[in-house]
This record gives sequence, C-alpha cells and structure tokens, in this order.
Amino acid sequence: MNKFLLRAHHLVLGTCLLLAAPALWSCNSQTTYQKQLAEHQNQLKAIDEDTIHNYLVRTKLLNKAHRTNSGLYVVDSVAGTGTPVTVGKQVRVKYIGRFLSTGAHPATTGYPASYGNANYPQGTIFDNSSENHTQCGCVVFTGGSGAIPGFNEGLLLMRQGDRKLLLIPSYLAYGPAGSSTIPTDAALMFDVEILEVF
Repeated sequence: MNKFLLRAHHLVLGTCLLLAAPALWSCNSQTTYQKQLAEHQNQLKAIDEDTIHNYLVRTKLLNKAHRTNSGLYVVDSVAGTGTPVTVGKQVRVKYIGRFLSTGAHPATTGYPASYGNANYPQGTIFDNSSENHTQCGCVVFTGGSGAIPGFNEGLLLMRQGDRKLLLIPSYLAYGPAGSSTIPTDAALMFDVEILEVF
C-alpha cells in the first residue's frame, strides 16, 4: 500500500510540474520581453534627445527651448495673455504636425540608430488642423486628455494667444506601436497656436 501511495504522490507531483512548466516559461519569456522593451526605450530616449538637441542647434532655437521633466521640449514663438489651458477646459487649437525623426531604431549594438523609415521623411507634415474642413481650420481638444501624452502636456503649458513649438520624443508620442500614419518610435514636432480657451 505504501508503494502505491508513493507512486501516486510522485505521479501527482510530476503532473503538477508539467502543468506549471508553461507558466514558468511564460513568466521567463515575459520577463525577457519586458527587459528588451525597457532597453529599447532607454536607447530611444538617448536617440530622441540627440535628435531634438541637433534640431534645436541646427535651427538656432536651443537658447529659446526649455525641457520639461518628462523630456518634452517647448519653444515659445508668441506669448499670449489670455486664459491658461487647464485640465478639463475646452481648447480651440490650430496646429501643424511634422516628423522630427523617421522612426529610427537602435542597431543591434544600440546607439547609433539606423536611418528609420524612408517613407516618412524628416520635416514632412503628417497632420494639419487647417485640412479638417472647419471654418476656423482648427480642432477642439480637452485640456489634459484626448491626444498623445506630449501634446497633452504641451497644451497645459499654454494659454489663449500662445504659439509654441512642441518637440515630442517618441515615448511621449506613439512609441513602439506607431499608428496608421506615424512610424514606430518617431519623434514629432507640433507648431501649436491656442485660439480660444473656453
């Protein structure tokens, strides 16, 4: 009887190990994926920072730009005097969005990056509020929501009458997912004017 119980115990233990193995492999592969994703994002942060810095130097805007804690760069063009944009306020906005980078990816050794996607040339306009067929050529947003994180943050730094250039690193834009019109890991630039805060 003891041999029978011992065999049954071993059978149950073996079955439990076999059932647990896929879960353990899954955890290990998920941990590996998370590490790869974190490494990729760290590499792209360095690439985006370099891309934005080089753009600001090339256009002689470095002295006018300020960087937020998140990594968003803001360049003042016109200072407004109206109502500040706050979370939940409706904002009528004119903007032009351009590619600041072409979705460059780190090489297998990390930095420097590959050239990215040639289908999205740097400086090309990918979105323009004047093409949305409204009388004002503008779009209405809600302060703090409804757009990519860098755009949301930038709006909350503005007031009615402001015009600013928002230089958005890829991790504050569409990141590794991209969108139908934005390549993966692309840094973006928006020229934004606040027409009205209501």
